Amino acid sequence: MPNATTRAVVAEPLNEEAFAPFGQVIAHGDMVMELRGEEVFHLNVLHYDRKPLRCDHLNRHHRATQALVALSGKPTLLVVAPGEYDFSIIDHMDSVRAFILDGSAGVNLALRTWHWGPYPLSDYVDLVNVQGKYFDTDNEIAYIERDLGVVVEVVL
Repeated sequence: MPNATTRAVVAEPLNEEAFAPFGQVIAHGDMVMELRGEEVFHLNVLHYDRKPLRCDHLNRHHRATQALVALSGKPTLLVVAPGEYDFSIIDHMDSVRAFILDGSAGVNLALRTWHWGPYPLSDYVDLVNVQGKYFDTDNEIAYIERDLGVVVEVVL
């Protein structure tokens, strides 16, 4: 959308308290991974190259949590929003937050948590990704630029 409104979101450092509404910080101890229905876990490594920190959509999964941990301690940026919103109205954009993952911890996204990324803050990142094997049928997308005329630009 050529005339999209930019919504600036200031990135905050990742910590357990601030991230709690969206899932768990993977740094120490046990994590709670969840599956629903016939879903099973799948582990792979994702590769992302650096790109502009411009979020035009959000994804979420209903049948499996998703754990993401950067390899080699690379810093990344993650945009999230609570699952109770559906981004059918512009007011839902007020719930969007961004976190800087400094490479010392990962995240386990709760069921239904909207997310974009994590994307690299350096040249690239490889991420260990544990999510539902059938995510292709469990990937709801909120097209915020297309449907609301808004893009999120993250301020570091």
